[in-house]
Amino acid sequence: MCLKKLNSVEIKLEDKYKLSKGTRFLTGAQALVRVPIVQARRDKQKNLNTACYISGYRGSPLGGYDQQILKNKKYLNENNIYFQPGINEELAATSLWGTQQVNLRKQDKYDGVFGIWYGKGPGVDRAGDALKHVNLAGTSKFGGVIALMGDDHICESSTTSHQSEFAMIDAMIPFFNPSGVQEILDYGIIGIELSRKSGCWVGIKCVHDNVSSGATVDLDEKRLNLLDISSKNYPSEGLNIRLKDTAQEKEYRLHHHKIKYVKEFCKINNLNKIIFDSENPKVGIISTGKSFLDTKLGLEKIGINEDVANQIGIKFLKIAMPWPLEETIIEKFSESLEKIIVVEEKRSIIETQVKEILFNKNLNIKVVGKNDENNNDLFVSSGALDPGEIGLKISEIINYLNLPDEVHNLSKKLKSLKEKTNSNISLKRVPHFCSGCPHNTSTRIPEGSRAITGISCAYLVEHMERDNEGFSQMGSEGATWVGESVFSNTDHVFQNMGDGTYIHSGILSIRHAVAAKTKMTFKILYNDAVALTGGQALDGLPTVAQMSKQLEAEGVEEIAIITDEIEKYTDRGGFAKNSKIYDRKNIIDVQIELSKINGTTVIIYDQTCAAEKRRRRKKGILEEPKKKIFINKDLCEGCGDCGIQSNCVSIAPVETEYGRKRQIDQSSCNKDYTCVDGFCPSFVSLEGDIRLKKNYDDNLINKINSKIEDPILPEINNSYGIMIAGIGGTGVVTIGAVLATAAQIDGKGSGVLDMTGLAQKGGAVKSFLRIFEKPEDVGAIRLSYGDTNLLLGFDLLVSNDLEIIKTLDKKISKLIVNTDEVMPGDFTRDKNFYLPFDEMRDNLINIVGQENIKFISSNKITSKILGNSILSNMFNVGVAYQSGLIPISASSIEKAIELNGASVKDNIDAFRFGRHYENLKDEVLDIIKDEPEVLEGFEEKYKNRFKFLEDYQNIKYAEKFGDLVSYARKIDKNIGNGSQFSTAVLKNYFKLMAYKDEYEVSRLMSNQKFVDDVNKNFEGNFNYNFYLAPPIFSKKSKVDGKLLKIKFGGWLFNVFKLLSKFKFLRGTKFDPFGYLNERKKERELIRDYKQTIIDIGIKINKSNYETAVKIASVPDQIRGFGHVKEKNIKEAINYRTDLLNSFHENT
Repeated sequence: MCLKKLNSVEIKLEDKYKLSKGTRFLTGAQALVRVPIVQARRDKQKNLNTACYISGYRGSPLGGYDQQILKNKKYLNENNIYFQPGINEELAATSLWGTQQVNLRKQDKYDGVFGIWYGKGPGVDRAGDALKHVNLAGTSKFGGVIALMGDDHICESSTTSHQSEFAMIDAMIPFFNPSGVQEILDYGIIGIELSRKSGCWVGIKCVHDNVSSGATVDLDEKRLNLLDISSKNYPSEGLNIRLKDTAQEKEYRLHHHKIKYVKEFCKINNLNKIIFDSENPKVGIISTGKSFLDTKLGLEKIGINEDVANQIGIKFLKIAMPWPLEETIIEKFSESLEKIIVVEEKRSIIETQVKEILFNKNLNIKVVGKNDENNNDLFVSSGALDPGEIGLKISEIINYLNLPDEVHNLSKKLKSLKEKTNSNISLKRVPHFCSGCPHNTSTRIPEGSRAITGISCAYLVEHMERDNEGFSQMGSEGATWVGESVFSNTDHVFQNMGDGTYIHSGILSIRHAVAAKTKMTFKILYNDAVALTGGQALDGLPTVAQMSKQLEAEGVEEIAIITDEIEKYTDRGGFAKNSKIYDRKNIIDVQIELSKINGTTVIIYDQTCAAEKRRRRKKGILEEPKKKIFINKDLCEGCGDCGIQSNCVSIAPVETEYGRKRQIDQSSCNKDYTCVDGFCPSFVSLEGDIRLKKNYDDNLINKINSKIEDPILPEINNSYGIMIAGIGGTGVVTIGAVLATAAQIDGKGSGVLDMTGLAQKGGAVKSFLRIFEKPEDVGAIRLSYGDTNLLLGFDLLVSNDLEIIKTLDKKISKLIVNTDEVMPGDFTRDKNFYLPFDEMRDNLINIVGQENIKFISSNKITSKILGNSILSNMFNVGVAYQSGLIPISASSIEKAIELNGASVKDNIDAFRFGRHYENLKDEVLDIIKDEPEVLEGFEEKYKNRFKFLEDYQNIKYAEKFGDLVSYARKIDKNIGNGSQFSTAVLKNYFKLMAYKDEYEVSRLMSNQKFVDDVNKNFEGNFNYNFYLAPPIFSKKSKVDGKLLKIKFGGWLFNVFKLLSKFKFLRGTKFDPFGYLNERKKERELIRDYKQTIIDIGIKINKSNYETAVKIASVPDQIRGFGHVKEKNIKEAINYRTDLLNSFHENT
């Protein structure tokens, strides 16, 4: 696909890898894919026939690197670039060691093989021994290896924060620290050249801010002109790998020649650069990598550019290679300085080397960094550094200089913005399992048991009140229990382990437990994809049958295979003899049995990752299930048991006149269907040719696609900051990428930084986007205090995150915010959970003012009109664009959507719909308008319930309701304290009287209103199925004795219609259901409530009025059916007893 830019330059997807010059938008991961392609072309130009070998192990922030490689294998294959993912990090590093030996044995196919190794911080640590060996051995003359170390400084998707530089120093591997995408590209090429010449591996530090970001970069392959170093001061036999070196010879060559060569190379090629060079310097600032751009932005925020720096005596040094630090640049830079400020993130590397270099120079220079001159904290080693805070701290240090008024004023403004940064919203959107995630079921354990989490998505269970706690480093899952079990009274634990971990190294931990004869059960979560880093296939993953044989051979006592697709295992051949296969509905029973075995047992839980299933369905690889789940909200009690059973975030609230009920978010549902296991008759499955209904006609689509006048676009002052805030997994990152690409098509520069990590699993995701007037202007991308011009708030809760709030400034910030509630994972566990909607809305208004915000119910609009709430993000982009808040042309945004290639027509429709929204607002609101669910006023509520009870039973029954409500109203009138008490009686007495017995379930299921609700949401030719647990027919669980639900076909409609006509039997001696304990209890509750209200009504006064209202409201907590209702009744009775005691104390 190619698109023409406004000045007729073509933009093609393959440009990132095919072009040898020009400017294009690349992500850090794409730059790393381009590096070996460029190197191969450079070698060909020198008549070298080389190849490349890439190997490593994925992990954030390099989680998407292998994915980008696989997407672009065509271009790699054309250049003899081979990709082999490592089973783990040290094996990958050792394989790369082998590539450097190819030319030693004269059996080589190529003149040399250069390589790229990659690993996340913990993997760098793990591979430490391998890295020492490979670097001591060295690289080949036309080979060379760069090592990508992925560091998660703030522990976004890790179990510890990490900093890999010290592991590199320990192995004596020199390393670069790129500040952005351009330098990833440049340092990659420089690193390979340096590795060839010096014989060292060369590291490249990768953090979110460079490798997870995207920016407009210069692709000119001739931009680097690297100079050679004279070989006269080095061994005549060179510095490259040799066959029969002794360990001592390798060490000597590395310590005395290789590292010296690295420093000389750095010096002669001017890799460390003085950015600001004042004529009368007093203060020097040194920084590197991400911190360099943060420092540069921090200086800009306090009004210090190159001219001002020269005027006030500030020098600024940018370090490309933090270790080994080349001495002469430090000596030159420090001339005439009084003070050096070193700004580097995490532990000090440059600062200590600067002090060592200057120590014997007899210079009276003060060097500060991690601590100030008084040994107080300055740029601390924990967490991450922020540009605004860097600027403020530098302004305090240099305050003794003769600073211009502008610097003082901007410093005060920045300090004021920082001090004003606060949010009244403490609630956070924390990561949660995806809708339909296998771990929603696999992490359930028997009551009273204990489980230990593992390194995978299952790690998220720690926050889910499932008695899963504790963890270890990857590959050692279970080893903690091997030690603890010897000294613990606990008899047995379960240990979660991802299938990727099992392959990586986890099987060794299982072997360790077997050898120690430890009583425990490993749960291997076989999910068929690396869900946490983008759905890649697992390398070397055995089949379930093969895994069972491996485990049998390891000495595991018994193996249980649990699956959601029991039918696929009709052929039991090939499985271990000590293995059995079970349906996932038996997971608790199986765990109980395994926990009794005195030895090490294993469960292989086989269910494909839900997010990966969704991807495969979109691509047409996996068939879309012909089944939807729908909840009859009139029948739903809002008990939340469906959430407890499924742990699924696609269960959403819906407010009704009779309280908060549940509904299925059809746009996010991943078709796992475990929600129907909730003990409730309101669930219906609709099966057959079924589709979500779209509520629009051709006339509306024509209006959406009609011409509309472009707005006046905002000006770009240095840069234009757009903060994109939303929920992980809903396309937040895609919006940033599309807008950044659109800026490129427009001829502008852009940079985008995605802050995801574990947040991609339903957590708070933020994308920082900066747009620059020209590509060469691209600088720091991260948004700091007061940097946001536009907040695209795709979720109200995430928009209130403190990291976002701090970037807002009432004077420049405009907000487009989606107001539709999307519940966090808390809602699955807490039936009473509410988002503080009004508080969240008011918080934003207080910060930037009502006039600077557009609140839009965009999920509801796009779901009801376009049929998919995921399109709400692009809809909001359209609204923002037409409001004159995005400095990119509409045509370029649409072209970028086409280049992205995902749901192109839908996204362009959504963008155009957003642009037309203001003009179509009345029509849109009319289409999405529902009948009012919640009635206003006491009389309306009373009449509604009276009529309901009349239909429920008869007029006489309804009049009993009216009598107690009238009694409560008289009390309110006498007290003169409003109508809270009578309103509570109105709602709660009705709730008890309208108990949902067999007649009422039948009436509500056969009601035409229910069928109309279904037809309003779906279309097609489908059948109804019902899920009930009639005590007469239903089996009971072997574990807890609770009734199990049975699936019934659509024929049950006729039974419902018939049974509903026998409601007149309710409460009589001829009522066959009236003898059930549950029905007896329901009638008893009605009598008790009436008597309680009469009793407290006699003694009510102003001092105990509030308690009386609470007593009258107790039935609101009695929700659900069967055992769920029974449990809630007990809790409600206990609560009522406490309230009554309190009431009588104040009588």
